Amino acid sequence: MQKRKKTVKSPLTPEQIEHYKELLKQLSDKLTKRINNSSSNLQSNRQAGEEAADVGGDDFIRETGIAIMADDSAKLRLIAQAVRHMEDGTYGICQDCGNPIGEGRLEVKPYARFCITCKEKREKSGIKEYDN
Repeated sequence: MQKRKKTVKSPLTPEQIEHYKELLKQLSDKLTKRINNSSSNLQSNRQAGEEAADVGGDDFIRETGIAIMADDSAKLRLIAQAVRHMEDGTYGICQDCGNPIGEGRLEVKPYARFCITCKEKREKSGIKEYDN
């Protein structure tokens, strides 16, 4: 995808930025808590002689927990990036086209890096990076 051609400052008001900063903080706290809880649940409690089905079920649950933790960790990185963009005045600007990201999109995903148009283009072109 194309890089932002110009440095565009956020079209959001300071009040809106504060609102999204609070949403990001709440989401960050929730994800951090979930990661901490999940990591303590991933320990194996296998006993000698357990049924293969029980072991397989435990493995599936553990692998699912690891996948969720990886997804949550990726979201935490995006949240940190969004906060940096707030600090440099570029929060809410699409990283591909430089246009504003819609407020509805930011309400749902305050860590979004792309406007909906660019996000759809990326999906259609098969870009698989975690870019929400």
